[in-house]
Amino acid sequence: MVARLRFAPSPTGPVHVGNVHTAVFCWALSRALKGDFIIRIEDTDTERNTAEATRLLFDALTWIGLDWDEGPDVGGEFGPYVQSQRRPLHQRVIEQLADEGHAYYGDDPAHPASPAGNPLRLKMPQTGETILHDAIRGEIRFDNGRLQDPVIVRSSGEPLYHLAAMTDDHDMGITHVVRGEDFISTAPIHLQLYRAMGWAEPVWIHLPLILNRQGQKLKKRDPEGGYLMSDFQAAGYLPAALFNYLLLLGWMPDNGQEVVDKWEVRQQFRLERLSASPSTFDWDKLNWMNRQYLQRHSNEKLAELLRPFLEEVYDELPMQNEWLVRLTAVIRDGLNKLEDAVAAAEWAFADNFAISPGAQEALHGESAHPVLTRLVAELAHVVLLDEATAQSILQGLRNSFKESEGWKPTAVFHPIRAAITGQTGGPPLAEIMAILGKNRTLQRIANALRL
Repeated sequence: MVARLRFAPSPTGPVHVGNVHTAVFCWALSRALKGDFIIRIEDTDTERNTAEATRLLFDALTWIGLDWDEGPDVGGEFGPYVQSQRRPLHQRVIEQLADEGHAYYGDDPAHPASPAGNPLRLKMPQTGETILHDAIRGEIRFDNGRLQDPVIVRSSGEPLYHLAAMTDDHDMGITHVVRGEDFISTAPIHLQLYRAMGWAEPVWIHLPLILNRQGQKLKKRDPEGGYLMSDFQAAGYLPAALFNYLLLLGWMPDNGQEVVDKWEVRQQFRLERLSASPSTFDWDKLNWMNRQYLQRHSNEKLAELLRPFLEEVYDELPMQNEWLVRLTAVIRDGLNKLEDAVAAAEWAFADNFAISPGAQEALHGESAHPVLTRLVAELAHVVLLDEATAQSILQGLRNSFKESEGWKPTAVFHPIRAAITGQTGGPPLAEIMAILGKNRTLQRIANALRL
């Protein structure tokens, strides 16, 4: 039998990383089992479900690199793939449950009411246990004496999630249900629905929660912020890196390797490697992961990725391809995500940059004026300020002032760096000067001498 897994979101607003985490695990398990991955839209929340939210959902899934075999956009043999369009299928189940005495209208099972204007409740067992067999948690037992008869169809005749989703799962031949552990509390309802209808149960897989830094479950409106898919895109996280990181929130590859590509996931992803323990969303780990993927790109490719982030802030300056590639080569090692380039490359664009306290101190030290004045004189003879020329000039200044004044390299280089970048640390000075060019370097030194 072909494994069939579904991701069935209810698009009600911006896409949250917690939802995408479930989609990634559904996709990974379906591919590892050489099965089908299905997208089904649960749009029964008519007041909040919107076409725009559905579009954002598909855009997010596509961006992070997921593909699917069936869905509203690609069709398939088990359609329709929008829940509201499957109402006739739900109605047949409603009628069967009521006719066979598994459900009743009204509030009293001893005195069922008429269907008109009354909710339909599922009749739950009153004795014994309902046992959920979870693939990663083992047996979870529920005391039936503590269960209440839940409403599965509103008085308006609209089926609730419990009935609609389980009916759709059965009719679509879903073999594995992957969802968050917050569904465990309602699992007895779903199990009893399957049993009342005589359906074969799927494999149940309840993924552990993802927690924020305060140990709370991630939410769309999380107080920490930053957990919407649009946030990750705006910050410049690479989709492959986020995909890889999300997999590690509940799964570990066989060899303990953390950076894995999609082919390795297909080969290694297995139920026995899934964890039942909650995971904390570790931003430092995500930044580390993203850095690994950034460093895989050539300077040319990385420059393409950085361009829109830089142009959004520094659009008044031309960015020729060759110049931007050179700049990328200088700043790339300090980037965790693409938006970091805005601050890392500020010295290359903004002539009116802020001067840090350490740089202020360097510009007012005893070596600042002599060093900067000498550098202006050296640059006056230069036609093209490339990296090799800049390195030669800097080395000459270092040797000269060491011999004449006994100054250490920091006494020479810190004032220069402070003058042209506003900082006392950063990329190699020769590379910075070459990127700025002779005229901009001289202008910045002149500005510093006037402080």
